Amino acid sequence: MPAVTSGSTRESDGRPAYEWRGLSLDVARHFFAVDDIDTLIDLAADLELNRFHLHLSDDQGWRIEVPARPQLVRRSSSGAVDGDPGGFYTLRDWRHLQDHARHRGIVLIPEIDVPGHTNAALHAVPGLNIGETPKAYTGIDVGFSTLHVDAPETEAFLRDVLGQAAEMGEGWVHIGGDESHATPRDEYEELVRMAVRVVHDAGARVIAWQEAAGLLESGDIVQVWADPLSLAQGDEQVWADDLSIEGVTAASHRGVGVLMSPASHIYLDMKYAEGDRLGLTWAGTVELQRALEWDPADIVRGVDPASIVGVEAAVWTETIRTFDEMISMLLPRLAAAADVAWNGSGVGRWESFREDVADLGEQWSAEGLAFHRSPGVDWRD
Repeated sequence: MPAVTSGSTRESDGRPAYEWRGLSLDVARHFFAVDDIDTLIDLAADLELNRFHLHLSDDQGWRIEVPARPQLVRRSSSGAVDGDPGGFYTLRDWRHLQDHARHRGIVLIPEIDVPGHTNAALHAVPGLNIGETPKAYTGIDVGFSTLHVDAPETEAFLRDVLGQAAEMGEGWVHIGGDESHATPRDEYEELVRMAVRVVHDAGARVIAWQEAAGLLESGDIVQVWADPLSLAQGDEQVWADDLSIEGVTAASHRGVGVLMSPASHIYLDMKYAEGDRLGLTWAGTVELQRALEWDPADIVRGVDPASIVGVEAAVWTETIRTFDEMISMLLPRLAAAADVAWNGSGVGRWESFREDVADLGEQWSAEGLAFHRSPGVDWRD
């Protein structure tokens, strides 16, 4: 089993405050090629990140080869949001990415999102459905798809795909668990417990989004995304009843690690400012200073501080189609997330950070990276 050191050291002796310093990338809404992922791994490593989390399945596409279920990529890999081209990674591709990540000191983590965000799987495998098999989906709505406890293929499907994910990973499998609005509560609990059991039986530990907090076991990790600030800024009707902070707090006191990914600070698909072409605004706008000036220990009131394993920025690709667009959304904000993960908090660090990130900007320019020139920084080119 992998070991994760919990709790921020908040020391200035050259050691990071948090052992888990990550980037989560959605390749299901829009697909990014192996070479692009290699470059993003290098970028993450340069910023002292050590986890790279790939969101490999969603309503719009299935992005990883599963030899036991060839129909997943045959029927559900070619599409993307707005009918854009899709794609998938072979297991050989995955091994390449994993080797490259290891060389850069990064653990590559696969996510197969269940029981919601599953239209691509339902489209590919008729036996996952009760009734009609759905059509391919190219929109950006969430919460409408679900696995079913009573469908004939559900348990075998979870064993096939999550068992393989456990073999692909390095001790960790992310099972999603978010925004399952179409899943009745009793079925949600049964399906998530089934997924957790499959991963544990395969010798790995589970990561899941915060809706699943109450179903995780000691040694697993709950990832917080819907922090109170983003909930206050968003449309309340979007949120499921089970986005409770209390569930995260309780999990933290029974041995579940807590990974902080607050949407209001480090969801890097949020627009920098109103009126920008790229990005969404359901968690507000996130300029560089907002991405920096927050404290992981302040996100969830009552959470055991010693349970916080780290910080992971996330970027979702509903509006992001090209590599240059990806870079412009990640940089410079990913540097701010990395700073928080390394130092334990970004509160009060703006003046020193803005000087450091200007230096990074010179490097990014020399590398030809199309980063966003946020206000408040004296960019030197």
